[in-house]
Amino acid sequence: MRVSTRRRTLAIAAICAALSAPLGAAQADVLFENVTLIDGTGNQPLAGASVLVKGDQIDVVSAGPIKHDRGVQVVDGKGKFLMPGLIDSHVHIGANKITDANSAEQHLWGVQALQSYIYTGVTSIYDSGNVADYMFKLRDEERAGKFLSPRVFASGTTVGAPTGYGATPRAMQVIEWDKAKPVLEAYFRDRKPDLQKIVIDRHNFPIDNLTKVVRLANEYGIRTTVHATAEEDYNDALAAHVDEFAHQIRSEVSAPMVRLLATRKIPMSTTAAVFGYIERIGDDASFLDQPLWKNAVNADIITAQKGPERQRYIESGMSANFKKTNHIALGNAKKLHDAGAVLAAGTDRGWGPALHMELELLHGAGISLLDITRIATLNNAIYLGRENDLGSIQRGKLADLLLLNADPTKDVKNFQAIAAVYKGGEKVDMTKLDIPANKK
Repeated sequence: MRVSTRRRTLAIAAICAALSAPLGAAQADVLFENVTLIDGTGNQPLAGASVLVKGDQIDVVSAGPIKHDRGVQVVDGKGKFLMPGLIDSHVHIGANKITDANSAEQHLWGVQALQSYIYTGVTSIYDSGNVADYMFKLRDEERAGKFLSPRVFASGTTVGAPTGYGATPRAMQVIEWDKAKPVLEAYFRDRKPDLQKIVIDRHNFPIDNLTKVVRLANEYGIRTTVHATAEEDYNDALAAHVDEFAHQIRSEVSAPMVRLLATRKIPMSTTAAVFGYIERIGDDASFLDQPLWKNAVNADIITAQKGPERQRYIESGMSANFKKTNHIALGNAKKLHDAGAVLAAGTDRGWGPALHMELELLHGAGISLLDITRIATLNNAIYLGRENDLGSIQRGKLADLLLLNADPTKDVKNFQAIAAVYKGGEKVDMTKLDIPANKK
């Protein structure tokens, strides 16, 4: 039976009101005892470890037992594995379908998408381009504790050139620098993006202007990431001294570029999942029936992905094209990783389960699971410029933690064996998430 527009609007308003209610007070200090520690730095797993969390920070990390005060909540870690919460360094909340920043329904989409991430063990995300008002509102509400969510970092709108891939209506266009500079200054000053996305495409962004954008952002304390998938664009971005890359090179990467990226240590978001997803869904969409997807992603989204979105990918030739080229990009990832370059796990998708697809693809490319734990945690914190407080289990860092029932360094599927997720030392109550798992 069809639901009336008025009833649907009232239902959405009621859900949004519930989601906007202040969250409860932080839990007591937490001690994880006798757990196998995977600290995110690339160190080998350490059995029998203890980790004491005070407030929202990690206070003590020990190879053995820790003395503690009364009132500390003790978590028995026997048979369990403690690692940093996962981070996705390239997402688009709302899957690039946001048209109205003030829509209650579209705001709800955003909350539900964010909660799909926390459900799947992702405790921080970076939205790499969106409607600014929409994304910054979600960021502000997350930071105010209005709903359960990963930590939200965002670019808001992107900076683009007048032609090519970056020439979108949402982008702040840079044509004449004297006209663009005050617009950018106001944006950096007033909106405070966490990391500014710049889109370049086959020399369409003059290096002089690109360098000025990067320098101006840095003057406001804002790092920059660049959409570039061709080596020629990488060269332009490197000449402009960008801080990060939003994608890997999609064609065969040259040996000199591999050496340069390994030397410069500029983090690259891997984004294999966006291409792998489009390839896979063209062949067989049944992976969307896996429990992780069905529990985290709304049924109407799954239906659309299996139906019209799948047909769009097939009819446009995207699925077939990516099937021919994805192995090249994954081969590049392995070469770059082996050379010592900094890979950061990112998906370019809008749902939590996609990060687990990303980890599977990277492992399939030949990268070890121990290395992948760092790529999905500390390397992503480095990408965000937040390595001093996120991404590893070390004293003084925020206690964003993932407790697993199985060893993720033995099987990539074990990243999904989630026993509990902690954000800032507080255990996430999964029953309060607006996800399909709680609507059965």
